[in-house]
Amino acid sequence: MTNPSPYAPANEALDSSPISNENGQAKPRIWPLFVIALIELVAMIGVQIVMAVVVLLQKMSTGQNLQEAANNLPAEFMRPSIFILMIVLSQVISGLLIWFFAVLSARRANCSLSERLGLGWPAISGYSFGLFMIGSVPVLLVSVAVVILIEKVWPGDQSVLELYRNLTTPWAVVFIIVIGVLPGFFEELSFRGFMQRRLLQRFRPAVAIGITSVVFGLFHVSPHGIALATIVGVWLGVIAWRTNSIWPGVFCHAFINSGWNVYQVGKFHWGFPEIPSTMFCIIGGTLTLAAFALSLKKLYSLRLHTTATPGTMGMTEQTLSSAGPA
Repeated sequence: MTNPSPYAPANEALDSSPISNENGQAKPRIWPLFVIALIELVAMIGVQIVMAVVVLLQKMSTGQNLQEAANNLPAEFMRPSIFILMIVLSQVISGLLIWFFAVLSARRANCSLSERLGLGWPAISGYSFGLFMIGSVPVLLVSVAVVILIEKVWPGDQSVLELYRNLTTPWAVVFIIVIGVLPGFFEELSFRGFMQRRLLQRFRPAVAIGITSVVFGLFHVSPHGIALATIVGVWLGVIAWRTNSIWPGVFCHAFINSGWNVYQVGKFHWGFPEIPSTMFCIIGGTLTLAAFALSLKKLYSLRLHTTATPGTMGMTEQTLSSAGPA
């Protein structure tokens, strides 16, 4: 028997059977997800193009010719004010687009917007949130190791290092907050909320999470960014699937982004070592690996109990319990 919920029940493997609606309704179409993702990507690129034109015009108004202004454009985008503004505008615009399409989708599916996007607060404790966040560190380190391997055959773009050099402490604080909070929320809303939840209604969880993670990776454009984001995306996808909410992933995503940039900024401005001490690595590695193992145990223990009613996404009544104290 297939499960009416777009999320698999407790302890069901990632390769569980595809979901079909209990009331016999056709499975939802998924091709619009990819069209909307393309629209979102074009909008984000459009923001960068508009900002580039504005910067070019501003530089030309100071006496530079078009060639000089164009040559200086990459350096201008590594100025903290310009870079942060670009992040804010691109994330907010993409978020508004997803919100708009989610409203249409929720009306069509006769469900609430919260249900469509996974905005319901999960029935897990603050301890579990913290566990997932710390447990994300080994996943990040694995993805960074993959990036290092890729760089041996495909050198990465080093221009971002100029951004770190240009940051003053006040701008660094703003940068760390913005790069954590905005992508942490809007990217989870878009990928683990809007896209993955719909894919879970059509495909096995492994397929839905895999497709979402690859698309999430492709949004990061470069081979290095694609590899890193895809690996991290699988972890965030599993968390969203098992908790039936984007919020744990939002916190993990923000923690990863902010933590990584605290370390990078710290190396340039706050005296952080290029390579942490052996003792720090041993203690930190032990704690984060333990958190990762406990996170897996916690995710495995979560049990979803759902009751489907006609005309809904099959998630009208839900009780989330666990087999542990968290």
